[in-house]
Amino acid sequence: MLSELEPEVVLVYGSMPDKIFGDLKGKTRFVQYLDWITRMKRK
Repeated sequence: MLSELEPEVVLVYGSMPDKIFGDLKGKTRFVQYLDWITRMKRK
């Protein structure tokens, strides 16, 4: 989908495991928003 749409920025809600995003990080900019549970655990 990234190669077809060629977005400048991709918004990601939740984790960004290298298993999924590792090869894609150089193709566009990713902005990660932590999910609610992760944010609550960090407090």
